[in-house]
Amino acid sequence: MTTKNLDKEALQAKFAEKFPKAEAIGEPAEGAAPTNLKGYLTMKLAASSDIIPVLRWLKDDLGFSYLDMATAIDWKGPVELDGYIREPNPNVFLPDGATPQVAQPLPHKTVNYRDAFELVYLVSNLEARLKVCLKFDIPRDGGSVETAIPVHRGADWREREIFDLFGITFTGHPNLIKILTPDFLIGHPLRKDYKHIKDRFDD
Repeated sequence: MTTKNLDKEALQAKFAEKFPKAEAIGEPAEGAAPTNLKGYLTMKLAASSDIIPVLRWLKDDLGFSYLDMATAIDWKGPVELDGYIREPNPNVFLPDGATPQVAQPLPHKTVNYRDAFELVYLVSNLEARLKVCLKFDIPRDGGSVETAIPVHRGADWREREIFDLFGITFTGHPNLIKILTPDFLIGHPLRKDYKHIKDRFDD
């Protein structure tokens, strides 16, 4: 089946027919925080359990065979600075050293803060030159989702990055171990409530 002439509107119509509970996310209002990605069709899935059926349908039936990206966002609120290293660091190029930001970030009125992680997947149909972004929420504590590796083998390292930096578990992943941070680092640095525990490199 060729999908070369598939466009954004036709894809959204197919989504509405196949997964009627999925919600298309439109362009944000002026001044509001962005909710879609670069104008691509962005679909908010009703549940985390929908992601594998959706990815498989997009790949097998509609030719979305390339996984561009898988990532996560912590919507808890502004980052908590407790536990971060905030002492000035030596820097030979600056007279006073490199002084990190110490002011606590304030909530932004246009952001929909919530106690959840948002998983984000971007897949492409290269023949049709079309992309679709998929989003859904999972709980911040104990949240898990099925691995996408059976559909997209390229999800392997992306899911390991999300596990390492956010602590999200991907059930069925064959090698879900840290990939970016050292084994001695405790916690997940991209969580908004991350608290750094000093180690041998802090002395």
